[in-house]
Amino acid sequence: MWNPLPMVSKMTIAAGLWQAGARILEALGAEEQALRWIDRAVRLEPRRPALHLAATRLCLKRGRLDRAVLHWKKAAGEQGKTSLLYWLNRTNRQAFHASRLIQKNGIYGVEITSPPVEHNAGSKRGLKGKLGDLVQPCNGSPPLDEIGVQLLEMGRPEQALALFKQVQICRGSTPELFFNMGLAASKMGRHKEALEYYERAQAGGLNTVEVMNNKGFSLYHLERFEEAITCYELAREMCPGDVSILTNLGSCYQQIRMYTRAISCYENALRCSTTDATTYNNYALCLDELGRHEEALQLYEQALTLETGNRTCLLNKAACLQKLKRHQEAALLCQELLSRQPDCVEAWGLLGNLFNEMGRITEAVKCYRRGLGLI
Repeated sequence: MWNPLPMVSKMTIAAGLWQAGARILEALGAEEQALRWIDRAVRLEPRRPALHLAATRLCLKRGRLDRAVLHWKKAAGEQGKTSLLYWLNRTNRQAFHASRLIQKNGIYGVEITSPPVEHNAGSKRGLKGKLGDLVQPCNGSPPLDEIGVQLLEMGRPEQALALFKQVQICRGSTPELFFNMGLAASKMGRHKEALEYYERAQAGGLNTVEVMNNKGFSLYHLERFEEAITCYELAREMCPGDVSILTNLGSCYQQIRMYTRAISCYENALRCSTTDATTYNNYALCLDELGRHEEALQLYEQALTLETGNRTCLLNKAACLQKLKRHQEAALLCQELLSRQPDCVEAWGLLGNLFNEMGRITEAVKCYRRGLGLI
């Protein structure tokens, strides 16, 4: 008979050794390495509160507020989060000062799943352009960091990142510069790299709502939903009425099938603003997944009232109509979309499925072939 005790004992001993090593490294000032070692101990013994407390302390020392809260919740439970946030708010009000929130210019959506979920692209909000005297203007021209921010806003993140790196070489690093580098990497879909920049910004003391929202965005795309939720919850604490943060948090809960919490986030977002198509779309998709198709259809229609040609909303509405057996209406929606975007693979696939269910096999095959690029 297999006895698991020797294996458990080995893991406990190994976790203790990693913890002891982390203490030595911390005492020597190697806090980053100590944090990596304590993380290894936590992976071996994830239910030991002492390890999570040690990780909380190191994360706070390294400026990683979101990870500190995540470990604190594991050590003290969900209710313990409030006491930690209260203490941090008292000792470091600057990090929680909501007035530092830069107003966003609009709502941006990124398609994620099929049917796609729109996620408010945190990487496109809260651009930090004012870095003080980082680069002196030359002959009245704007400094390189400002040019980099302009390039980000123009949709040229690769050039922006190259400029930010040049600023780093010329004048050194600042937390704001790392934040902007993270934004650029995120816009290129390099979310792991973006995460590293955000953590460097946090290590420099930058734990603003913009950092939390954008870091949550990258964690979401890396499918690290629990960590993303912690970031968005912290961002919500800093700025309770922000629609983008509430919708992003809802989409994370939706991904891990915590539908009640997701619905609560979406409803709170709609109380704050009734003009965000992304919120309507995600709320509808959540209801769709719960089988509440009629309610979902009404919300998709609200979203399309706000953004008539939104591809994500059109596809989701067509898929919802398919579930309601309203095949003809769904097919017309797909054909309307394809008349404007003939290379939309998802629309060809959905239209093929609709024709197949309607018994129009020849037309279904043509749609599948077109979607696969065989025609």
